[in-house]
Amino acid sequence: MNWTAQSINHQATRSRGGDGQRAETLVSIHDEARRERLLDMELRIRPYRAACFAILAVALAFGGSEIGWWWVLPLGIGFAGFLVADRFMRSSPHPAVWVAGAWAALPVLLAAAVLLSGKSNSPVLIWFALPAVTLGFRFDPRGIVFGTVFIAAMFIASAILPDPAAALEHRQTVIAAAALVFSTVILSGALVESDRAHRRSSTLDPLTGLFNRNALEQRLSELDGQPCDLDKGLSHALLLCDLDHFKRVNDQLGHAAGDAVLQDVAYTMRAALRAGDSIYRIGGEEILVILPGAGRDDALEISERLRSEVRGRRPVGVQITVSIGVAVAEDELVDTEDLMSRADAALYAAKAGGRNQVFIDN
Repeated sequence: MNWTAQSINHQATRSRGGDGQRAETLVSIHDEARRERLLDMELRIRPYRAACFAILAVALAFGGSEIGWWWVLPLGIGFAGFLVADRFMRSSPHPAVWVAGAWAALPVLLAAAVLLSGKSNSPVLIWFALPAVTLGFRFDPRGIVFGTVFIAAMFIASAILPDPAAALEHRQTVIAAAALVFSTVILSGALVESDRAHRRSSTLDPLTGLFNRNALEQRLSELDGQPCDLDKGLSHALLLCDLDHFKRVNDQLGHAAGDAVLQDVAYTMRAALRAGDSIYRIGGEEILVILPGAGRDDALEISERLRSEVRGRRPVGVQITVSIGVAVAEDELVDTEDLMSRADAALYAAKAGGRNQVFIDN
């Protein structure tokens, strides 16, 4: 058997380049997908956000003589905050921090405007729906819950706590505004879920017919946090596969030949897997396999079968080999990011050990 079981230093997942070497880790692919979605949504929402701020300003301006003009300051600060976030988030390694900071400032500033313009009888109350409507587009379900609680806290702190007697007197206004805000959160969440469902429907790689990164994201989210017990067969293994010297095929025979090789390898590997196993093309010549219920021995046996089957093929007249990194879930709960990182480190070790090998991370 052409595999080696050994512990692998996780620092081996550093960036690397050149033929057969990987510039990305699986963790970075996972994070980059979420980062790009966030940046794309912020870019799309920017003109609509500006229009909403303009409408808010015009609406409040008409009542300026009655409610005062102090609201101009928090409104201006809120708009400026988003401009600053837009400026720095694309170059930041953590754009979500900038987005969350700018978003969180808006309910605070709206609360200040409410306090300065009538508290429980303020016309600004209904504008808490503005940060509410963007929650689902920016954050995951946990972020939506935290954001909703934060908006509720700012609403109560500005409309009810300063003068409970006045809030009771104007309870119809307060209740109507609160109902609008929370209904907005619910409806926007439904729209976002529909959008995500349509995104997930595009799950096949058109060249190989394997699942793509969208499908992988969905599957990993399903696996993350599932119970894991090797003795009871509740385990999962990840196999990260990379075709050896694939760049030479493209350079010497052309990209059409490279495409033919990928198609042949995809068919060969898919045919060698068990029912219930899933296989994904995640990069140019990188393929990820998820083995549900597989322990260490099963993962090594299947990996060796895949390596042997690929090596036995000669698509477009050239021999192709594959290096495979293996990681098996061992904790009580599946941690997909840890699994991806360990599989990536194992693949790097397989490449460094001479390629055409299977390595497992202990």
